[in-house]
Amino acid sequence: MGSTDDWLIHEHSLYEDLLANCQEAAEAEDWRSVDALFGKLITHLKRHMALEEEVLYPAYEAATHAPQGPTGALRHEHDRIVRLVTDMTRVIRTRDSDHVLESLEHLENQMIKHHEKEEDIFLPMASHILDDQRADILRQLADFRPSGSSRKWEI
Repeated sequence: MGSTDDWLIHEHSLYEDLLANCQEAAEAEDWRSVDALFGKLITHLKRHMALEEEVLYPAYEAATHAPQGPTGALRHEHDRIVRLVTDMTRVIRTRDSDHVLESLEHLENQMIKHHEKEEDIFLPMASHILDDQRADILRQLADFRPSGSSRKWEI
């Protein structure tokens, strides 16, 4: 995050790259790599969602007085992605490459749609609305430690 107008945009391409690498490993039936890559994806997603749900979304909601605005829809999409990730861990254990690839593609499509909504709509809008709080929010993002209280993962 820098000092430009996209100061709230965070790295979604990392998750998309991890999914692509996971798909390549599944095509080669390299299950050790699939497990490692998907585990890394889960670790990053947990932190990413916590950062959004504990810092960005509450800051936006407080500034707009809209707790059920766009952040409600984004949280709902997080719920869907978490369910897909949880299901994916079970699918990977089957070692059925066709099923794994089909499921990874579905997860990737859902994540890309979510990322596009955030990057094209929510984050530019939030960046504008929260600009006067930029220094404080950037500090919170830099110092962020997930509380563990906002989202429960079953994996």
